[in-house]
Amino acid sequence: MTTKNSAFIRSSGMYVPENVVKNEDLPEALDTSHEWIVQRSGIHTRHIAKPGQLCSDLALKAVENLLAKGEINAQEIDCIIFATLSPDIFFPGTGVFLQEKLGWAERHIPCYDIRQQCTGFVYGLEMAQAFIESGMYKNVLLVGAEVHSNALDYSVRGRAVTVLFGDGAAAVVISPSTDNNSRILMINNHADGRGALNGIHMKIFDIGKRPIIDYNPADFESNQAFYPEMPSSKNLFSNAVRRMTEVSLSTLAQLGLSRTDVDWVLPHQANMRINQMVANQLEVAQDKVLYNIHKYGNTTAATIPLLLAEYTDDGTIQRGDLLLMVAFGSGFTWGAAVVRY
Repeated sequence: MTTKNSAFIRSSGMYVPENVVKNEDLPEALDTSHEWIVQRSGIHTRHIAKPGQLCSDLALKAVENLLAKGEINAQEIDCIIFATLSPDIFFPGTGVFLQEKLGWAERHIPCYDIRQQCTGFVYGLEMAQAFIESGMYKNVLLVGAEVHSNALDYSVRGRAVTVLFGDGAAAVVISPSTDNNSRILMINNHADGRGALNGIHMKIFDIGKRPIIDYNPADFESNQAFYPEMPSSKNLFSNAVRRMTEVSLSTLAQLGLSRTDVDWVLPHQANMRINQMVANQLEVAQDKVLYNIHKYGNTTAATIPLLLAEYTDDGTIQRGDLLLMVAFGSGFTWGAAVVRY
């Protein structure tokens, strides 16, 4: 029998910018091709924000989409958790900008900003679950949103990273549940700081520098900190496959569940080949693994909630389905959530 304060995912919403960029539309300076990108990542298109469009603007649209479904009233939401690696500005966090744009500032709703990159949604989900189950808050808005496009290196030196990323946002509301058929069963999150600079990272805000930003735009050696770096894609790939598989199996085992109990796997959308290999190692049928990376690219903290919103909207995911959400990101960070939707 579930307790009064069990948490469940009550509603979801999403938004991607209207501007669609095909692989063929990418700048010639990248010296790439549609075939090269698809072979390495599975990505065909990505959505790109308009000039001046901020992370909080995308998040606002996603929340408006969620609220339009009528599954929760805005006045019921009493906490915001915002996951992103592309905040509007260095500080304050983007959560307060979203709060103000939603017209909730006078309600003084607390705003938490978290930076776990591709694992941000799973980390945020664990926070929201704890807040709900402790009775601290009644309805937590969890948002994952990214505007990557303005911070990418559109030259050959940045190609391996630039072709992967798109812009987008998605949101969920976590609420108390008294229904065994809809609740968050378990979340396991991990980190290994030894991988912090071995995966994708960006050093633009190096507080050890004085001044914090000092560069010559004509000299790549001095301005490379402005762009994401990926020292070893092989290292990232192997760690992602291993950690996503481990944490998935461990979480299911702790619940006394097997891979055959899972209705849908919602993996972070970083690379189609990574997810296919994870599915193979989990011995989960490929048709149980949900994808949209071919349409949106890697939207970091937004990928898993984008999957949830999209496949809920089209009827694929139904109430009562058992979902396995799993992610791996820079840091290194990784985690898995098993949810009875």
